[in-house]
Amino acid sequence: MLSQLLITTAFNFACFYPLFFWVNDSKLINTGFYRFNLGFSCLSVLTGLACLWLPNLVELIGNQYLLPIRVLTILWSIALLAVTVSFWNRNQIRVGIIALPSILGVMVLFQVVGRSIIASPNWEFETLLSFLGSLVLCAAIFAGVLGHWYLNVIDLPISLLDKATKLLWGLLGVRLLWSGFAASTLQIDHRGKLISMFQFLQTIDGLLLGVGLFFGVIFPLILTYMVYETIKVQSTQSATGILYVLVTSILMGELAYKYYLLEYGLVL
Repeated sequence: MLSQLLITTAFNFACFYPLFFWVNDSKLINTGFYRFNLGFSCLSVLTGLACLWLPNLVELIGNQYLLPIRVLTILWSIALLAVTVSFWNRNQIRVGIIALPSILGVMVLFQVVGRSIIASPNWEFETLLSFLGSLVLCAAIFAGVLGHWYLNVIDLPISLLDKATKLLWGLLGVRLLWSGFAASTLQIDHRGKLISMFQFLQTIDGLLLGVGLFFGVIFPLILTYMVYETIKVQSTQSATGILYVLVTSILMGELAYKYYLLEYGLVL
């Protein structure tokens, strides 16, 4: 389970995090910001790539699927590194080109998640749904890094952080809606008996799921509203501090959600 958690977390971050560069106007932020973030993404994909040689993955995924996944991941790593090197010393980046390696990343994630985690006839759709949590986490980290950038750069327009916060708020809202829908419709195989998610939440095994819902969705929504209010009064330092707490909260919730995905196949 630990190897699957590490690989999927690393790949999800490397795949989706660069997409949030679209939030920024590349003319307003210098390349130093993108160097750090692209380097972060490269480190993440290389970590996941190294983990693909863990011995237990052969049993989890199978030799016939593991080799193509490794090849795709190597190509993805090369593409992301090439993009990073290409824009390292340039004064301006092209977010469209930076996003291209993520296409390979999505292909890798579909193979890894679909082959080793989600055993369902609708695994393609459920794999797509599993990306929602990663998008929320990446959006939170991006907003936090962007907020910190305001502490280093004078006269950066507040609209950039405002846009990143609204995007995070929207993603959290979508996840809240999906979690509510799943809670009212999905059934879980708990000790050989199908029960509703509401019933599952009342069991010992479902306790951590409630923790994940609170720290992964409800509490971050409250914190995002607080960030939005501090942005309105131009207090970027306070907003950044709240964003640090928000990232920690979402990470805790995401770990809980990932546990139930791996253990019960529950996509939230």
